[in-house]
Amino acid sequence: MSAGPDMNGAAALKALLSADVFASSLGEKDFAAAAGLLTRKLMNAAGQTLADMHALRDAVGPDIFEAQLKSLTAHQARLLARRLDKSVPDIEVSTAGAACAFIRGLMKGETVSAPAEPAPEAPAPEPAAETAEPAATPAANPYFGRKSFRTGN
Repeated sequence: MSAGPDMNGAAALKALLSADVFASSLGEKDFAAAAGLLTRKLMNAAGQTLADMHALRDAVGPDIFEAQLKSLTAHQARLLARRLDKSVPDIEVSTAGAACAFIRGLMKGETVSAPAEPAPEAPAPEPAAETAEPAATPAANPYFGRKSFRTGN
């Protein structure tokens, strides 16, 4: 469905919501579905910040927000988590459930620390030069593999 150049979708929605004639035809499920559709669209929009997500959750309510967060695909949830926290490790958002849990944690104010990098190990001591064995001498007729027979070498 596409809107014409002179059509204003926001004004049309306001008009529908303010008209009492249509209120009896539409149930609460219909309004929740419309709010869910717009919520999901806003979650997938580029440039979302943590403050935007808090405002969105406050606007639509936690139930609709959670339902739409759970319905995101793994790719969409991963992108949203990376938009909210640029330094998120890949392992934290490897699946849709993990990415949603990470987003919930960010929205609760829990800071996720990056995994500690292991300390560099001390290099293994090299054996003394006295104990090193001499290198083996190469064979007189080295084997070059099957290719050497096909090429005539």
